[in-house]
Amino acid sequence: MVAKHQSRMTIDIPEEDHKRLKALAALRGESMRTIILSWIQENLYSANSPNAATLRAIEKVEKGEDLVRSNDLDDLFDKLGL
Repeated sequence: MVAKHQSRMTIDIPEEDHKRLKALAALRGESMRTIILSWIQENLYSANSPNAATLRAIEKVEKGEDLVRSNDLDDLFDKLGL
């Protein structure tokens, strides 16, 4: 078996969060490392990541482009055809 290259990371977290993570790990019968690595995998490689169209839409909103401006909720619904 070929081992993947590993990087070491040190983080500072509030003591209360550390205690909660340690308790969660004990309840699950897992290590804190396993829980953190699982979270990393779920969030870095999630299928819920925005696709290209969504990223373009976010970019436009941040630039203030193609926004629908409305006076109130009824006006917004009218403009959106709802």
